[in-house]
Amino acid sequence: MFGSVLRDFRVRALLTQEELAELSGVSERQIREIESGRVAVPRSSTVRVLADTLKLSSADRAAFQLAAQPEAGPPPVPAQLPADVDGFTGRADALRALDAATAAVVTVSGAAGVGKTSLVVHWSHLAAPGFPDGQLYVDLRGFSQHATVDPAEVIRGFLDALGVPFDRIPSGVAAQAALYRSWTAGRRLLVVLDNARDAEQVRPLLPAGPAARTVVTSRRQLTALVAETGAAALTLDVLDIEEAVELLDHRLGITASPPKAETGQGSSVGPGPGSAGGDAVAAIAAACGRLPLALALVGARAQLTGFPPAVIAAELRHPGSRLAALEIDVVFSWSYDALSREAARLFRLLGLAAGADISVAAAAALAGRALPEIRRTLAELTHSSLVTEHAPGRYRMHDLLHVYAAERARAEEADAVRQAALTRLLDHYTHTAYHADLVLNPVRAPIPMTIGTPAEGAEPKHTIDLPAALEWLRTEHAVLLTALRQAEEEGMHRHAWQLSWALDTFLNDERRWHDEGAAWAVALRAATAMTDRPAAAHAHRFLSAVNGRLDRFDDAHTHMREALELSLAAGDRAGEAENRFVLSYVYWLQGDGEHALDQAERSLSLFAELDVPLWEGKASLAVGWYHSELGAYQEALPFQLRALELQRRAGDRANEVVTLDTLGLLYQRLGDPEAAIPHYQAGLRLVGATESPELRAQLLGHLGDASEAVGDLQTAREHWLEAYRIFSELGRPQAGDLRRKLQPPGSG
Repeated sequence: MFGSVLRDFRVRALLTQEELAELSGVSERQIREIESGRVAVPRSSTVRVLADTLKLSSADRAAFQLAAQPEAGPPPVPAQLPADVDGFTGRADALRALDAATAAVVTVSGAAGVGKTSLVVHWSHLAAPGFPDGQLYVDLRGFSQHATVDPAEVIRGFLDALGVPFDRIPSGVAAQAALYRSWTAGRRLLVVLDNARDAEQVRPLLPAGPAARTVVTSRRQLTALVAETGAAALTLDVLDIEEAVELLDHRLGITASPPKAETGQGSSVGPGPGSAGGDAVAAIAAACGRLPLALALVGARAQLTGFPPAVIAAELRHPGSRLAALEIDVVFSWSYDALSREAARLFRLLGLAAGADISVAAAAALAGRALPEIRRTLAELTHSSLVTEHAPGRYRMHDLLHVYAAERARAEEADAVRQAALTRLLDHYTHTAYHADLVLNPVRAPIPMTIGTPAEGAEPKHTIDLPAALEWLRTEHAVLLTALRQAEEEGMHRHAWQLSWALDTFLNDERRWHDEGAAWAVALRAATAMTDRPAAAHAHRFLSAVNGRLDRFDDAHTHMREALELSLAAGDRAGEAENRFVLSYVYWLQGDGEHALDQAERSLSLFAELDVPLWEGKASLAVGWYHSELGAYQEALPFQLRALELQRRAGDRANEVVTLDTLGLLYQRLGDPEAAIPHYQAGLRLVGATESPELRAQLLGHLGDASEAVGDLQTAREHWLEAYRIFSELGRPQAGDLRRKLQPPGSG
């Protein structure tokens, strides 16, 4: 892969291989071998010289160097396309145009409901074999009534789909974008950017290299993007009458007659040209304005009712039914009015949910209904083409339908009913995220704003193991971020704050620090709106940590000053102690170990005075850790032993496991791996009580290292293998390090 990255940067610099060799001092033959892939992993010194010669920006340089690192295994092949459209018909000219396009970027524009997504998804499935390195897809929600999708969020999702390990993803957005370009350079990828708002939203998401193809759909013509990239532009209009009739025939289950079948009397069989339904089908198509979305809804209604085309045509035969794109709500109401009472109610309530899609469980919470009942109701909506099950158990609706559903909810549901539905939905998300966080981070201090009891019908998942917690959060995280913003917009500030808190561990562990910062910014505004000073201080505290992770240290210290001022003004000494505990971490991120140690010691002193053994244990462990990291191993030992005693007194099993692990590492640093082993073993005996496979894997990995140090290579490999299996199942980057340890000597 690095060869294609080097070639891409060289071409961008307008250099030949010979010119790059002359400027860098790297032989032309070596450059040729790197670009051809014969040298997959060049020396770091060679990479550094080439980066200097190419005069790369800091972001491009980081991506260039990351691309030169060896990959742990073959990269995954993403296959993110939505399901193909069942019974796709028509659009032959548009499909031929997409096939014939040679530009790296193709734009498909047209009015809402004209079938842009259906066309592009259908073509993408047909074209997928020509893109063996995978297909990436995202709905950018460019015209949603709620927030559009941030390109930074998409880039991070694409990097995950391409198999970039967490620990190789830089923190900055520009660096992530550069890494995305590097990883896509030379790969035969198909990237579908659906429902784009403008060129600005699309531009950072374009892959690098001529082998990739990007197809963009939008209601706008994206002329700036076409001008900048030389994109091929395709404008989609409504179906012509023959295509519209063909689509309706399929939806109505009508078998078309042969074009001309002569009888003995010289007459032709079939009621009309192009359709077995005759003039009635053509009349329906015309009444629907030949708009595919309207045709699909009418066809679904006809299938459910069994009415023949003539009856449907008669129902639509009135002045308001001659639909233009902006009058499509006539057909919407026609489909909506045919729903059962429960299906109509769920349809309305789905208009209240701001997320891009919704799970069955979340829909059940929104409606306050049992899962079996909600599945039956969703099936009715699916059969009516009002929602689509785009992935197993996940449903979405066209944004025009979403707007219509929200309008029906405002018109037909009382304020209290709408509020109750949103409360159930947000309770479902918040409580499930909270219980998932308890599994992800069992050593975390309790939530300072009591979570309370969920509303009746919210049905959050309380019992959840770590793989299930990670799967749920990874599936729902974009919806959850939208939900907390919606909570803020609706004035449901307690939900906004609590959901931000519950997402913190996941967003940090997955290195989604920009999302983490955005969530805590919402939490801060929510706390301010509630005039809850401790909650505001907590939000400032976490914003300080997030900004530290993003190397924004001025902002980190500004937030920490705000947090300290709020705590001191309220006389909240425990809050001050926790602020100093987090400030020590910020200083450590900044590379200032002495100030980190000082703040940790001040935090420890405050917690000791307040007699809070749980926090005193955490602070004592931190002081010991900073001493150890500064090389003062003997000074670290009494603080870590004190932490162990405090955690046992507090009954803090999870942090006790962490301290046992840290003590093992300290003894190894002191050159005594034999003393380290009993601490790791004690941690493993205890770790079952925390139900944390991640902690278990961490202990096993360290125990393997200690076993290797005492010469027991067989035991070391057994522990590494078990740790590797756990980390691999969880998708953690530590699996790569363990894989390398398990390789036979000389193999890598």
